[in-house]
Amino acid sequence: MKTLVVIAAGAADRALDELGGRTPLEAAATPVLDRIAREGRIGRIVTAPSGRDPEDGAFALALFGLDPVSYGEAGATLEAAALGVPVEPRDQVLRLALVAADDKQIYDATAGGLSRDEAALLLESLGEAFSAEDLSFHAGHGARNLVVWKGARELRVKTTAPFDAVGEKLKRVQPKGTGARKLLEVMEASREAFARHEVNELRCELGENPATLAWPWGPGASVPLPEFTTRTGQDALVVGVDPCFLGAARLQGIETVTPEGATGRPGTNLRAKAAAALQALETHDLVYLHVDALAAAAHARDFVAKVATIEKLDGYVLGPIVRALAGGLESRLVVVGGPGIATETGCCLRQPAPFAIAGAGVRAHRRARFTEAAARDAGFQVDQPHELLPYLLQH
Repeated sequence: MKTLVVIAAGAADRALDELGGRTPLEAAATPVLDRIAREGRIGRIVTAPSGRDPEDGAFALALFGLDPVSYGEAGATLEAAALGVPVEPRDQVLRLALVAADDKQIYDATAGGLSRDEAALLLESLGEAFSAEDLSFHAGHGARNLVVWKGARELRVKTTAPFDAVGEKLKRVQPKGTGARKLLEVMEASREAFARHEVNELRCELGENPATLAWPWGPGASVPLPEFTTRTGQDALVVGVDPCFLGAARLQGIETVTPEGATGRPGTNLRAKAAAALQALETHDLVYLHVDALAAAAHARDFVAKVATIEKLDGYVLGPIVRALAGGLESRLVVVGGPGIATETGCCLRQPAPFAIAGAGVRAHRRARFTEAAARDAGFQVDQPHELLPYLLQH
């Protein structure tokens, strides 16, 4: 049995006035998604453990069948693994977002879609402005970067994700706890280093938001993850660009592929991702295809881009996949529309996300579209996200 899991991160949403009271999934034309829901089984999956904030890394671990509560310390070490940044057992690593902010609040959590090269230049200037032997800055994917804090594993810092901090008073959402003072010093140094940086001067000339502040969040420490094939008996591969998902895979010994042109943004090369996933399915038992362009559109609060990207996902990714799997290969296709992100606010949603299963051994349960409402009405919900993989493999 072959299994292909497509994660449409950020697909689930709330109803928007701009869409006539519909969600982007309801507003988009998605004949293939709807066929999967109609011919298979649709339901909902809880994306965050009870009492915890929705977070990409936790959900990535859960989709690999790992209880995120048991690996709660992982945090930013997943991104570190994806970027090849070493994190020693006594270190702590934090995500370091480069955001657009004034003296009172963050107004753009991605600084207008900052590029990796721009981030590298800005972080170089931050390292020169704030020189500390125990801190090192590492460029990641544009606005998402890392800071490694040597010997600081035992420090407990409470942070807020930049998307959740947008519009809030900075003092209310800035880092707190033991060690917070040093992080606040880094933030203040970044203000001075970025203020007249040529990267920001050029961005302003082009009418783009500048990156004016480094925002540390999502701390993590080294946590060993069990080897995936030994644990599940499945030979897996991941296709995508999202650092949380890639890092979680690599820490379990799962092979990863990032196709040319894959950016994680609305203009990403979706056709190349679909082709890579189908090719991998020929030689692997289980393939994960992670698509985060929807999340990027939602974080940018761009409902037009989100609807358009949902339709591209349907036509460029799911269409070729459904046609290929109809060729006789005994297989199952799973589509997960989460974690959900509210386009209105750019923040992650706590509500369960829709998912659907179709293929070998799956009996159609109801005629429905792939929407939040249809998934809710189906009466089928996975309350512990890490139980989805065992369910797929055992039933």
